[in-house]
Amino acid sequence: MQVEVVKEEKDELRLKFDIRDQGFLNLVKEAVWKQPGIDMAGFKVEHPEVGSPEFVIKTKGKKAKDVWNAALESVSEDLGKFAAGVKKLK
Repeated sequence: MQVEVVKEEKDELRLKFDIRDQGFLNLVKEAVWKQPGIDMAGFKVEHPEVGSPEFVIKTKGKKAKDVWNAALESVSEDLGKFAAGVKKLK
């Protein structure tokens, strides 16, 4: 997965992805909203078949990049717990 930083400021981060599946971005979006100091978080796709999703985070008093990284860590922890639970089913 390729990620392009479109804009990086203290209170705003815009990232463009080369993926078509929005499932991962929805997962990250939910994790971002759980972080404190979020003003806006979401992504848009101009056209699902040819567009690249652009993820936007706007914050109040927090570094947007730090919020992004914390959200990714949270998603990673949740996926680890999920995997452990699935392995117990065997």
